[in-house]
Amino acid sequence: MKKWVVLIIACLFSNILSQTNISPQFSELKGMEDQQGNTHLFYRVYLYQPGGPIGNYFENSIYHLDLGNTEDTLFLFEGGRIGDAFVRIVDLEYWNNNPAEFIYLGEGVSVDPVPFIQRFDTPDPTYTGLGEAFSLELSKQNSSLVIASAPYMIESTDGGFNWIPFLDSLFLKILSINPYNDNDIFFGGGGFDLGKTTDGGLTISLVDTNHQGYQFFYDVDNLHIYSLGNNELIVSDNKGNAFSWTYRYTSPNRIFISHDYAQSGKFFLADEKRIYVTEDYGNNFSLYKTLERKIVGIYKKPNSDKLYAATKYKIYEITPDTIQVIKSLPIPDEVLSFYPLAIGNKWVYDEVTVVQDPYPNVYFRILVKEVLGDTIAPNGKHYYRVNDETIWESSVLERVDSIEGRIYRYYEDPSLPENEYLAYDLLAEVGDTISSYRMGFNTVMFTTMYAETSFEKWGLIKPKKVFEEYTLHPPIFSLTQDIGLDSIYFYFDFGNTWITLKGCIINGIVYGDTTTVGVEDEENPIATTFRLEQNYPNPFNPTTKIKFTIPSNVKREMSNVTLKVYDILGNEIATLVNEELPAGEYEVEFSSHSDEGQNLSTGIYFYQLVIRGSEINSEQALIQTKKMILLK
Repeated sequence: MKKWVVLIIACLFSNILSQTNISPQFSELKGMEDQQGNTHLFYRVYLYQPGGPIGNYFENSIYHLDLGNTEDTLFLFEGGRIGDAFVRIVDLEYWNNNPAEFIYLGEGVSVDPVPFIQRFDTPDPTYTGLGEAFSLELSKQNSSLVIASAPYMIESTDGGFNWIPFLDSLFLKILSINPYNDNDIFFGGGGFDLGKTTDGGLTISLVDTNHQGYQFFYDVDNLHIYSLGNNELIVSDNKGNAFSWTYRYTSPNRIFISHDYAQSGKFFLADEKRIYVTEDYGNNFSLYKTLERKIVGIYKKPNSDKLYAATKYKIYEITPDTIQVIKSLPIPDEVLSFYPLAIGNKWVYDEVTVVQDPYPNVYFRILVKEVLGDTIAPNGKHYYRVNDETIWESSVLERVDSIEGRIYRYYEDPSLPENEYLAYDLLAEVGDTISSYRMGFNTVMFTTMYAETSFEKWGLIKPKKVFEEYTLHPPIFSLTQDIGLDSIYFYFDFGNTWITLKGCIINGIVYGDTTTVGVEDEENPIATTFRLEQNYPNPFNPTTKIKFTIPSNVKREMSNVTLKVYDILGNEIATLVNEELPAGEYEVEFSSHSDEGQNLSTGIYFYQLVIRGSEINSEQALIQTKKMILLK
């Protein structure tokens, strides 16, 4: 198994102070085969808890999963209180492919870092120093030879019990010992990027000026060497000598590789969610598998078709034909709280629409979203009944998938191929694009998370995720931790709409203003009596009826009322009502075979009611829109 690398750990640590609470998640994966051919996976679990009675606390410990006997145990602890005392595991090596015989380089930190080296069979460290620990290398030819940078280079010729200076340099850091030749050693620092010695350190020559990888993999042909940096891979085709290194892969993302040391030229490379394979030393890559989440580590079982990969919450066993989860961590509550579904939760929004037709008209509405109850749908799954005026459907069934971190909606719609669709992916990270069905009128819709910001309102500062949907007029919406949906913005031909959260009730706690009464006349709430019913029958063919109610509180006797039908692209196809009407309940009929219906084809259509009165003047209107389905 290749070493645990200080650069990776340092990157994690450097971000700790800027992060909010992080529940346990996988942060790295390595692996090895024992002498009996059993696979041993070593993974890190990272967590961070700011504040609290013991201050800012973190862990990034190493765990051992023995796939031969399915034992899963804590292997080495890493963590502690930031600003007080904590320990890091910087590098780890094994003798004889035996996970019980190991030596590791650690670092204790209180005021200053204190590097130490610990064997598996000694109660106390065999070496301690002062300064930053960097790396440790174990010879594969001579089990007694160990070299470390901690921070000066030191060596042991008795298996790590006793240490002496190796090279008199604070700047050179050991990077790798060739497993086929102890005299071939690679170094970094010292004024050059990558240096090599072929005589055990007596002389060092520069071999590459553009790269200083932190992981080295040696091909079984004893010629090719793969050197991995944080986001780049270079390959030597001549034992790492000068002028033999070439770039084979670069990425803006952190990448991982694992080579099959039983097969020359073959290794796997992971970049974000994708795993690539090469069989010609990295000259050409082909896509092997794509996972649902970003990968944090891979391990290839040699001379086998099995590959192991870890994402934040799952470890997979992958073959050419299968992808199987072999270990998972629970989705944290703070992730699920980005969309809190519980009976009684309620959200109240201000909607402002500006229409240029041809002069600016501004329309105001109050929208309400509320979890009314729960039910078991015909598919046997538990859903919450949600009245949601921010989408086309005013009533939907939604459920939380706490295993996958997703929100699904249930539909009984004969025009749709399935009855459940993804609405929100709460585990999405910046740059992720998912197929979703949030707006309810298109089953082929893509949503990208493009930013992480903060929600700052009512004295709260909460993490916030911002998404954009790829539709005809792309909505931008955001979800806030412990709050849920807090804003929607979208544009349309000659106008824009802003929907912003003015108040909510979450698990019994009230935030902001949750009243739904208009500010101009609280004794005559204009929104509570305005109603557009769902058409019946729905689906329909060829006719359907639509009921609506004009509010009785409108102060003038007659209101200007329009009821129009639109297709899925927003094109007006029929005007059912366009006249002055008094308050009351009304019913109209719409036919797909009428002159205005234009002999419509099967599909989804929308009908929209707009009411203007004396207190709903040219700058205000009551607007409701619903969906109907024509099925021939």
